[in-house]
Amino acid sequence: MQNKILPALLLIFFCSVSLAQEKRERILYIVDSIPIIKEPKDEEQITEADIFNAEVITDEKKINSMGHFFTDKIIMLTTKAYAARPEALKALPRRALMEKKDGAMYVKGAIKPYSGKFIDYYMNGNIKAEGTMLYGLLNGTTTAYYVNGNKRYFMNHQADIGYGPTEDYFINGKLKARGKYRNGEEDGIWQEFYSTGKLKSEINCSLGKKELPKEVLRFYELLGKAETLIKENDYKTLIKKMDEAVLLNAEYADVYFYRGNAKFNLFDFDSAIADFDKAIELEPLYMQALSSRAFARLRKYEFKDSKTLSKTKEVTVMAAKDNVPVPKEDQDKICADLKLGYELGDRKPMIVDVMKRYCSTP
Repeated sequence: MQNKILPALLLIFFCSVSLAQEKRERILYIVDSIPIIKEPKDEEQITEADIFNAEVITDEKKINSMGHFFTDKIIMLTTKAYAARPEALKALPRRALMEKKDGAMYVKGAIKPYSGKFIDYYMNGNIKAEGTMLYGLLNGTTTAYYVNGNKRYFMNHQADIGYGPTEDYFINGKLKARGKYRNGEEDGIWQEFYSTGKLKSEINCSLGKKELPKEVLRFYELLGKAETLIKENDYKTLIKKMDEAVLLNAEYADVYFYRGNAKFNLFDFDSAIADFDKAIELEPLYMQALSSRAFARLRKYEFKDSKTLSKTKEVTVMAAKDNVPVPKEDQDKICADLKLGYELGDRKPMIVDVMKRYCSTP
């Protein structure tokens, strides 16, 4: 993992944040001319290697002249990608700087809806998405990208309505799904793939209506109950439903993931790991299954010989031990799963915490 924002410059920024908390300074961060209003997703954080220049503005008149009233300090960051960007590309609008009126997108200050090309960027300056608009509506092909530059998906529109072919991709560039839209509805053959290239599912649609054989329909009905049963803590019923689903389709990774989660919550960690193994065998880039398998291995040791604190028909609460010794073989497996899951985008605080405690790189 790379350090977010910059160790050297960040010292200044973190001090600014601390002062802001003590003095209630109103600080605004602007990255490549875009004000950062909401905290960015972890995948969009910038690192020291991304920064070309940093400027701190405290002059009240200058801040007001920039239109940022009620702000005490502005910290402006320029990324290397932005600094190297040709002026012609810098001139293209970003949707983050547009405003929506009556369903159409306008460049701020414009009296007519925008027509032409747009490009969106991640905070580190890499391209996030690009496409075209006609009278403020998506028109033609819109292409989105992962932070690493690989294509995420493309989709075609006519007046903001899906029309024509579309494809989704895994972060490693492999095809994830493909199909086509007609008047905004799924139409024709829609296919899903695993990152291995193996076909996951194939469904024929007619203007949004899925045409499914009875056994396939039953399979998706069972699968659709999984999230509800998890929220209801009804893990035993969930296992029964997924057992039935496996008989209908033994090559669908999500079934093993859901059943593994149910077993995890019933403290049947070895059996949960076996299900996560199967899910990951089918889909090696299954982010949630990777993280869940790592925690199942860890919890097996944290809850070993633990005492039951409370128990109801639905939920058992047990006392876990912190920083328990884990055999090196299992520790290596835990860290490998967490690292890959992190790279795929699972960067929840609990993931980072375990990596700091058990893995060589936080």
